[in-house]
Amino acid sequence: MRKGNPAKALLLLSLLISPVAATPAAIADSTPQATPTADAYRALMDQYRVERDAFVRQMKERSAQIRVINIAFKNACDTAAINFKSAMTTAKTPDAKNAAIAARKSAISAAIAVRDAAIAALGAEPVPPIEPMKPMKAPKGKSR
Repeated sequence: MRKGNPAKALLLLSLLISPVAATPAAIADSTPQATPTADAYRALMDQYRVERDAFVRQMKERSAQIRVINIAFKNACDTAAINFKSAMTTAKTPDAKNAAIAARKSAISAAIAVRDAAIAALGAEPVPPIEPMKPMKAPKGKSR
């Protein structure tokens, strides 16, 4: 077993303990106080709720308008199909059948163009609001 110098051991021990003894202990406040960031966050959340309700309302209105546009499109396509079937029952020549096919394709193409123009006239979709971030809590325990 090796015997060391007691002066070196005492110096080493004092160097290890001195940084711990020099730092003050953290003292926590026992009464929590409302921070101004909590009030600001509450105001931001209220504003977010108002914007979210407006967004939901706008999306419902847009969905209803698109539903009406799609119903009109379906009716136009159904009418084109009915006209095509009646034209095909009376068509005897290949030219008459080709004319009926061309009329159906042009009617459906026109319905698609009308539907696309109506949806474009609605404008861009509403942008959803961004939820505010919660304020950071103070870390508990030891700080590093």
